[in-house]
Amino acid sequence: MRNKRTISLAALSIGALMLSACGSAGGTANDSPSEDAGENLATTINIAISQAPSGYNGNTSSTNSVYNTYIDNLTSSGFAAFAANGNLEPNEDFGSYEKISDDPLTIRYTINDDAVWSDGVPIDYDDVLLTWAAMSGTHPIEDDADLFQASSTNGFASMEMIEGEPGDKEFEAVFTEPYADWEALFTTGTFLPAHIAAEQGGLSTDDNGAALVDAIKNDDRDALTPVAEFWNSGWNYQVDLPSLPDTALLPTSGPYSYVNAVNGTLTLQKNEQYWGEDRAGQTDTIVFKTIVDEESVQALQNGDVDIIEPSSPTVDTKAALEQIGETVTVDTGQSLTFSHVDLDQRPGAVFEDLRVRQAFAACMPRADMVDKFVTPVDPEGTVMNLHEYQPAQEDYQTVLDGAPAAQGDGVADIERARELLEEAGKTEPVRVSMMHASTSQLRADQVALVKDSCDQAGFEIMPQPEAEWSAKLSQPGSWDAVVFGWAGSGLVASGQSIYISTGEQNYGGYTDSEVDSLWDEIVTTTDAEQVIPLKTDLEQRLAETQYNVVLYANPNIAGYSSKLEGVELNPTQTGITWNAYSWTKQN
Repeated sequence: MRNKRTISLAALSIGALMLSACGSAGGTANDSPSEDAGENLATTINIAISQAPSGYNGNTSSTNSVYNTYIDNLTSSGFAAFAANGNLEPNEDFGSYEKISDDPLTIRYTINDDAVWSDGVPIDYDDVLLTWAAMSGTHPIEDDADLFQASSTNGFASMEMIEGEPGDKEFEAVFTEPYADWEALFTTGTFLPAHIAAEQGGLSTDDNGAALVDAIKNDDRDALTPVAEFWNSGWNYQVDLPSLPDTALLPTSGPYSYVNAVNGTLTLQKNEQYWGEDRAGQTDTIVFKTIVDEESVQALQNGDVDIIEPSSPTVDTKAALEQIGETVTVDTGQSLTFSHVDLDQRPGAVFEDLRVRQAFAACMPRADMVDKFVTPVDPEGTVMNLHEYQPAQEDYQTVLDGAPAAQGDGVADIERARELLEEAGKTEPVRVSMMHASTSQLRADQVALVKDSCDQAGFEIMPQPEAEWSAKLSQPGSWDAVVFGWAGSGLVASGQSIYISTGEQNYGGYTDSEVDSLWDEIVTTTDAEQVIPLKTDLEQRLAETQYNVVLYANPNIAGYSSKLEGVELNPTQTGITWNAYSWTKQN
């Protein structure tokens, strides 16, 4: 068995656009497919994923999951995508873009004339305008919510309505203020078929998209409401994906298209309408099989799947893979993914009081978790004390040195926790319902460690395993604490919606005006050097106010058949399938 090890590359920011414990990894690579492979190639590659995808549209607050991204990597196209080095690379198959002005920031985009959805409808301005309408937060309704339930409005909220006409292949995005990560706004998974949303929303599609375009431009709420309702949930799958919706509603813009799904197994085939060359599919059929982490190694050994990337790898995972032998290749490394515990701190919630949050953080056995769950897989793993930087990143120590409130060794301090609860006037055990994914043994083990430690300090931890835990994140009062993972993107501004008071991914109801102001500065800063002191101040404030409890950077393992060629790990939220269109497998 060949072993490869890398350290994740440096990046400016982590922590957005991902809901479950995920499995992205540091960059290593196999040799490229051999030129003399001839025709002795398999027609199907089987990929294991830890959870079933939840929707065709992964841009909503309820479907924003890496498992949807794994599929989008093959079925969706945009102007750029994350490569194995963690950087965004232009996708010239889809089109081109250039910055034509800094004041105001203006980007000119041109979609490839040949770009079409898999049903033959051109990809054009209509799809772009729908994306802007859905992601910009410009259609507010009651309680500051938006008609479109986007997972984040980062960047799009700073973009003026995009001008153009139905069918246009060229458009300009003009920003009302600079946006640090403007290159990441129209990437893989962003665009959805406007003609499907219009049709399902009851608008005419016989006029080259004019009905939907006019409704958006005129802010016609009566016309847009059914369109938004479909965008929000009409593309969702049933839990565990027992089947697919009508595939006519799921046209693709990438090298693969949808065939069917049966009990969490999703099949894709080459998209005959795909126009590109650089990202054209190399294998006829790609099958995604939902397999829980605990069973994935056995599935690989049995040949049921060709590749696994467990979302929560353990020492047992590593040992089991190493025992298989030469038929399997194992890549390990660090990722831009980290585990953490979020806290419900709304008025009246268990963690409304800062001292209770601090007590919970004090009794958290973070160092023990690293010893048990990280270093056996990744000997360089350590307790993580920051939110926006990983220990393997080059600026991590610089930022940590400037944020003394965030510093610590992660060893549980039971006495300090007791003192803080006493100061908070808590004379009876503080009951905490701690939610975790019911399918993850790792998360259950983490909660058990927290209970063993924090129950000694004056808490009463009640494990709350949930099959649909991610859906409950946005339901206030359905949990007190929750352990899960954020998958990072390597971007500057991507974490904003997690921390600001009105953030779509701020599930615990955290509010701090200083943090809000710091993010206002961060997202408009295009000089990377200026970002570091701003994020240092941010980390200090997040620690002072105990936003949540950060645990550690997740280790990562990918195991795959030694017959599989082209696999290359990716440290961002994009995951292992970022280049799966180029994979081949020897028979």
